[in-house]
Amino acid sequence: MMWEFNRKLDEDKFSNFLEMNITGISFQKEDLEKLELKFQTLREVLFTNVKFRSVFFNNVFLVKVKFVNCEFLNVSFIESNFSKVDFNGCKFTNVSFFENSLSNLNIFDSVVQFSKLENTKMEVGKFDNISFKENILRHSKMRDIEFYKCNFEKDNFIDVAFNNCDLRTSHFKLVSINIDDLIGSKLSILNMIEIVSDKGIILED
Repeated sequence: MMWEFNRKLDEDKFSNFLEMNITGISFQKEDLEKLELKFQTLREVLFTNVKFRSVFFNNVFLVKVKFVNCEFLNVSFIESNFSKVDFNGCKFTNVSFFENSLSNLNIFDSVVQFSKLENTKMEVGKFDNISFKENILRHSKMRDIEFYKCNFEKDNFIDVAFNNCDLRTSHFKLVSINIDDLIGSKLSILNMIEIVSDKGIILED
């Protein structure tokens, strides 16, 4: 799942690439607000300490893209495709993922809150030390995703299929989830106790 850039990235300003495909560029310490990226390709691109506010990714293809210490507020990803995309130390607030295809997606040491994921297919990836809070996920499919030391709090899962996902090291608090949707995934006894206790079921020896 880990990958590296194949080239040395040039540093530039994002405003110089509006409505253009972007390859081999590094963007740092920018505030991007009220922009729409539509039918563009971002290939081997690095964003570091970039703030995205009210930015729309519409039918955008991202391949080998890294976001480091970035902030996303009121951002939408619509009908976009991710391949080998990493988020490290990022914060997502009120972010919407709608009808996307996400493969080889890795998210590390980040916060995802008050956001939505809908009609999205996600396969092969890792979520490492992620705090999820009050998100809504519905009508989506996840396959071969490792949730390592993640915390779910008050998240609402509606018709979200977990296929061969590993949730054993994660924790659930006041989460709404259908047990049947977890069939085929790896869970710990503690996972099950946390999930069913939120449904009012008490497990005793």
